[in-house]
Amino acid sequence: MDIGNTIRELRKKKGLKQNELAQKAHLTQAYLSKIENNSKEATISSLKSIAESLDIPLPILFFRSMTIEDIDPNKREAFEILLPSIKGMVDSFI
Repeated sequence: MDIGNTIRELRKKKGLKQNELAQKAHLTQAYLSKIENNSKEATISSLKSIAESLDIPLPILFFRSMTIEDIDPNKREAFEILLPSIKGMVDSFI
């Protein structure tokens, strides 16, 4: 799961600077920076606050963060086939 890069990508898509998102999510910029750099694991409450501040449902944040390593090896081929369609639907929430 690559939650940090996903948060950074979504933040930039929303036109927010890191300090702006941190403020909206009631986090410090330093903590958000560590989350975005995947050097700190965020708490579920922090992720919920970040998702709300980005105006996206938390499950969408989790789905967007999935990497191929998160998928059972026996299901990876199907996941890769479905991924573009699912990402298109998921992106409609963003």
